[in-house]
Amino acid sequence: MHQLWKTAFFSASLIGSMSTAQAASSTPTQAPPPNGYQAFFDHLSTEPLRYAAVSSRNGKRLLVGLHPSTAGHVAGELMLLDGTMRPLLSADVEGTAPDLQSGQTGMCQLTTTLKEDSLHLNGPCSQNQISGGLTRTMHPSQLWSQVNSFISPDMSVSAVWLTRAGWNAAITPAPTP
Repeated sequence: MHQLWKTAFFSASLIGSMSTAQAASSTPTQAPPPNGYQAFFDHLSTEPLRYAAVSSRNGKRLLVGLHPSTAGHVAGELMLLDGTMRPLLSADVEGTAPDLQSGQTGMCQLTTTLKEDSLHLNGPCSQNQISGGLTRTMHPSQLWSQVNSFISPDMSVSAVWLTRAGWNAAITPAPTP
């Protein structure tokens, strides 16, 4: 249940998003990746396809960088920053997509696997945007958690809208009042 913030953030606080999930009051910080957040961000920033969104409610930023891995498949990174540009989450992304670099439009299916759950984004995508429904799948470790997840699975579905044009706004710190 403490992982609900991930789904809630994507759904409730991204620009133009709609949600059935409730936003958590605080966001726990994930341990940094082995090579550190700066190295992870530097690698993400060099991806040929970069998408981002800034929350209008609390200034959080979601960054996604992708590159073609094989025909019809993409791989890359995802990073979540708080309103002060502090990293909260970083993870690898993989999935299927049309040839976005050549300007094709189609359906994307992206998956981010985290320690306790996976996030799945399915929807239309192009060279300029990625949007669609975001769902979450838990990775329960205890038998009771597995039974509980089977009986009452997380049914929250959220809308996400990321754009290439949003990248510069998302990596620029907000002016201090």
